[in-house]
Amino acid sequence: MSVDFTTILAPMAGYTDFAFRSVCRDYGVGLTVTEMVSSKALVMGNVLSRRMLYRQPNDSPAFCQIFGHEPSVMAASVQIDEVAAYEGVDINMGCPVRKIVGSGDGSALLEDPRLASQCISAVKRAIGDKPLSVKFRLGVTDSDGAVDFAKMCADSGANFITVHFRTRKQMYSGTADYALLPQIAKAGIPVFANGDVATREQYLRLLDNGASGVAVGRAALGRPQIFAELTGEHYSIDVLQTIERQANMLLQVFCERVTVNEMKKHIAAYLKGMRGGKSVVTEVMNARTLEQILTPCRQFFDTYPDFRRKQN
Repeated sequence: MSVDFTTILAPMAGYTDFAFRSVCRDYGVGLTVTEMVSSKALVMGNVLSRRMLYRQPNDSPAFCQIFGHEPSVMAASVQIDEVAAYEGVDINMGCPVRKIVGSGDGSALLEDPRLASQCISAVKRAIGDKPLSVKFRLGVTDSDGAVDFAKMCADSGANFITVHFRTRKQMYSGTADYALLPQIAKAGIPVFANGDVATREQYLRLLDNGASGVAVGRAALGRPQIFAELTGEHYSIDVLQTIERQANMLLQVFCERVTVNEMKKHIAAYLKGMRGGKSVVTEVMNARTLEQILTPCRQFFDTYPDFRRKQN
């Protein structure tokens, strides 16, 4: 597979739903990835898991990210209609959360490269010509096996990898360590660098060190225009309109209660660091209706119009 994009919206549980992916698409992101979905839940017909895979027509290319540790179940899950509708599949082998690891999923597979290989091969056989990616961390407590794990992914059929340059032990603390990027980049498979990428300078430095591109997660929250910033493209964003559009997209699919709860964390991200924003976020967090979360936002941007629009 030829990788013709350099930016990915990294999958984030509770954040990269169809509405946020669509917003990021407005600012030139090359590839988006869904929230991680349990392959077992999909096979068992879990309605919520399948609903998480709803997508907008403009969200392309996009990959569906699955997690699991049973090759046959994972292979069966990617043949389900909701998954098959995506342009490719991403396998999560990096999630450090105890509940996921305790079930043998996510970064637990870093400790069993043989099983990880079987999972990758089974999924690749199931999806045929569609591209397959694998997202993993440097290791459990150190990065000694990172290069070999990357080579295993390539040998097992993955088309590219996304590496979060932290260990499982680090969780999301400390800083990403890119010392091994040049070696991993020579493992015979395109690699996307993930972890603390927030500026164009970082983006260019990672490309210079062998990365095919970058995957941006937390730095994109409240800042979907980061993808234009990284690649040097012109952008203009109206933050209030973006919040309203994102909320209205969710309301087309979910009930008002769910929409409100989903938007609370996004609004907190959009207003982070803005003078006077904390009191608005506090009010939003106590809201129960869509109007109760949008009205304080509108009043805030009426008071601070300079915060509403950003461009380069």
